[in-house]
Amino acid sequence: MANNQSLREYVKFDVFAFGNGLGGTVWGSLTYYFGVPVAFLTFLKASSFQIGLVTAIFWAGFAVPQVWAAYATETYKIKKSFMAKVLLISNLSWLIAGIYIVVTKTTNPAVAAWLFLILFAWACALIGMFIPGQFSLLFKIIPSERLGQLLGILFAVQFAALFVGGPIINLANEKFEPPMNFAVLFFLTFIITIIISFILLSIKEPEGEDLEGSPSFGAYIGKCMDIVKTDKTLVKFIVGKWLMTGHYVMLAFMLAYLMNERGFDPAKIGYFNALHGIGMFIGGFTITKIADMYGPKQMLITSHIIAVIYTAIVWLIPTASPLLIFVAFALTGLTQVSDNVGYSNMCMFCCPTLDKSTYVAVTNVGVNMLTVPLPMIFGKLMDMGVLSYNGMFGITLGMMIVAIIYVSLVVDNPKSFLDMKAAA
Repeated sequence: MANNQSLREYVKFDVFAFGNGLGGTVWGSLTYYFGVPVAFLTFLKASSFQIGLVTAIFWAGFAVPQVWAAYATETYKIKKSFMAKVLLISNLSWLIAGIYIVVTKTTNPAVAAWLFLILFAWACALIGMFIPGQFSLLFKIIPSERLGQLLGILFAVQFAALFVGGPIINLANEKFEPPMNFAVLFFLTFIITIIISFILLSIKEPEGEDLEGSPSFGAYIGKCMDIVKTDKTLVKFIVGKWLMTGHYVMLAFMLAYLMNERGFDPAKIGYFNALHGIGMFIGGFTITKIADMYGPKQMLITSHIIAVIYTAIVWLIPTASPLLIFVAFALTGLTQVSDNVGYSNMCMFCCPTLDKSTYVAVTNVGVNMLTVPLPMIFGKLMDMGVLSYNGMFGITLGMMIVAIIYVSLVVDNPKSFLDMKAAA
């Protein structure tokens, strides 16, 4: 049970989260999937398929490795050491990418683009193993009745670092010509990740449940399947999240669209990350209270009402001023933090045990089943001339609207949340 002592450890985790958002591997502003990686591939004149691959790789790496990581660590009462290891191994990819750029100057753009995607896949696959342990640790140190608020604050702190990272990205772009500016950002990621790994290890993690040895991996997969078969609330929620994939497809191509079609200056990509981060920061302290007051269902609906608004600004107002574009950037952050808190709360309240690793893994694999293939499919169709930006944005907007209707009518708040509110 979380208490004042464990809440002090929560504050330490906030410090870790800020560093992770500033420059941590994959999650930091310097390497976050819809910012610098898209700009680097655009500099290399990569195809729309390759740009779509960035989003696909990010979410596949976020979800799929969690199944093995949750299985491997299920009997670990303390998980922070495993988490630090995968952070550090994931981090090596950015060191390699930076060295490659310095040595070759990316004189062969085609090779550089594919090598970057391979290294990005390495980084994402390993960082995905971090997630089950993170949620288990957080549930140990956050009181259930404040879960939505404190998770919102945590996400706000982490993504406020995106705002801080924006000027750093712009400064690197001003001081160094491409591609050396990207090398500088990747080297900074390597250094920052080492620092935050030691911060993570300093946290006094409460021990988890004393479980006996893990079953075979086959039996573990059977356990995961049993969750899907028996938890109807979770399954309805996962289907709703499939429809919410439109938001992530929009993010996959939004920056490339603004640079290629609207003349957005690539040297100012730091503004994209910064305003996305400030949107998450503001939302983490404000709008995420909906999760504690009304439940994760209403939080998810809110996230996609905001997503419809930012999509309309970016796509349906072709003469939008830079101010309106920056407002849209900030609204992507409000959408993201609302979605993060909504689905995190849904997962945690659905899970009946203290150790959330298996439920987190099942949920994240389930909700990303369309997030992975759709950006690649849309990118390939765009390369073939079958689909334009207008067609793609029209489909994503339609998905967002259908998601709002579906979640409103079909998805329920978890019983444990309703019981908690009744008891209060």
